[in-house]
Amino acid sequence: MMIRRFAFVALTLAGLAGAATAAHADDATSQAIWKRYWMAIEVERNCNNVAFSQGQYDAMTQVINRRIDYDLGAGVRHELIADAKTEAHDLTFKYSCKDPRAVDLLALYNTDLAPVAQ
Repeated sequence: MMIRRFAFVALTLAGLAGAATAAHADDATSQAIWKRYWMAIEVERNCNNVAFSQGQYDAMTQVINRRIDYDLGAGVRHELIADAKTEAHDLTFKYSCKDPRAVDLLALYNTDLAPVAQ
């Protein structure tokens, strides 16, 4: 009986470890998506001299949150926004808005975010 309990506990822990690894992978994917969208927003701001209202930011945030299925907490999102702003500024300042990476981010903005930011 004791061996069965031990085996059950071991299998349960192994399952939890597997779930945690899968959740971590999902979290990393969500973080990458979140950051990419915010870089697109920042590149739009930098390249097209756009000043978004709070309502526009809220609408775009809803699009991104739905895209990642509300997977990230506020603290993580805030850090990613700060990183995205820095990277987008570096990209547009050092390489210009004509850089292929900036062009890709502008296309992402225009496709997914511009419709709700109007």
